[in-house]
Amino acid sequence: MALQPKRRRNLIRVNFIALIGLLLLTPQAMAQAPAAAQAPAEAEQGADPFTVPEGATAEELMKFIANAKQNRGRTIETVTKAATAAVAGAEAIRKLKDVPASMQIAAVREEIAALTFLSRMNPAMKVKMSNLMKELETSSDPTLARLGKMEAFKSKIASAGRGTEAEQKEIIGEFKKMVGDNGIDRESFSLGSTLARSLSSNPELAASFYDQLADMMLASKDEAIKSRAENTRGAARRMRLMGNEMVITGTTTTGEEFDWASYRGKTVLVDFWASWCGPCRREVPNMKEQLALYGEQGFAIVGINLDNTLDACDKYVAQEDLDWPNLFSKKEGEQGWNNPLVQYYGVSGIPTAILVDKEGKVVSLSARGQELNRLLKELLGEPQGQAETAAE
Repeated sequence: MALQPKRRRNLIRVNFIALIGLLLLTPQAMAQAPAAAQAPAEAEQGADPFTVPEGATAEELMKFIANAKQNRGRTIETVTKAATAAVAGAEAIRKLKDVPASMQIAAVREEIAALTFLSRMNPAMKVKMSNLMKELETSSDPTLARLGKMEAFKSKIASAGRGTEAEQKEIIGEFKKMVGDNGIDRESFSLGSTLARSLSSNPELAASFYDQLADMMLASKDEAIKSRAENTRGAARRMRLMGNEMVITGTTTTGEEFDWASYRGKTVLVDFWASWCGPCRREVPNMKEQLALYGEQGFAIVGINLDNTLDACDKYVAQEDLDWPNLFSKKEGEQGWNNPLVQYYGVSGIPTAILVDKEGKVVSLSARGQELNRLLKELLGEPQGQAETAAE
């Protein structure tokens, strides 16, 4: 799923390499020349980029960590060396005295990112991560203690979707306690948003938490957070769609008012998408196939486009020969993620595929791939149409 606002290109197929890209590499590092072009840097310096320099200052150690990441290469061996070096460099910084708080936090974040990757392959690193979390949580420095609590909370969020409702409510309570009287900041907002998404298997609880999160955001002193409260409220609205009717208004790419009422009696896939979104594009062949199979039985597709320009949308529609309507607002400031329906339903990642039955009731909030196929067969029976062979 493409997430707002950044979209990363997956350079390597192996899952743990993708994880490295997310946890260890900065966007700047990813944009640099390939590893082969970086090799001379090590030779010029005449030093092993993965060995912590003795007697280095905090500033020098941060540069060492950055350099190790730049020389990470593309093999698991060199990336592991870079991650190990980052951990060692961060540990060295934490041993120094009179290090500025901002640099201490930056070093700890580097250490946590590297340990998160390393612990997936090395049990000893799991122990090291656990010890670091305990050290941070009991720190006399309130900033480091808060950071430790937040990082520890992340692991709970990761498993929240698999927990019981009682366990999920307990995690929500912990989050609210962590935010406390200080109010929500950007870091806790990020955690709260992740927690809300992880609760999607329990739509009503997720909706309730989205509403609570929106209230916290409205009370924030950070205007950027406050401005996103209505989008979060929209996510609560989306979570409550199951079994209820969906409201869709707007104009199509051809400038016509969209008539949602005319779709009553059809089974409709409402697809939030954009031409720049790789996962969205990968869904298209199956969507076209299902339309060919079930179109005569009342299956239809309606697209909600998040491109920034109508031209980008039209070009992709023509290229892929998409013969279903797409909604696109031509009003100033209502393109991309500012599309009114995106805001109304709090969509924060695409594709978001919502399936509506013939009675106009939502039956799925994630009707993608094989799940779409299963639902169509369940709702419409065996397909009576014939699918064309998809071109590669």
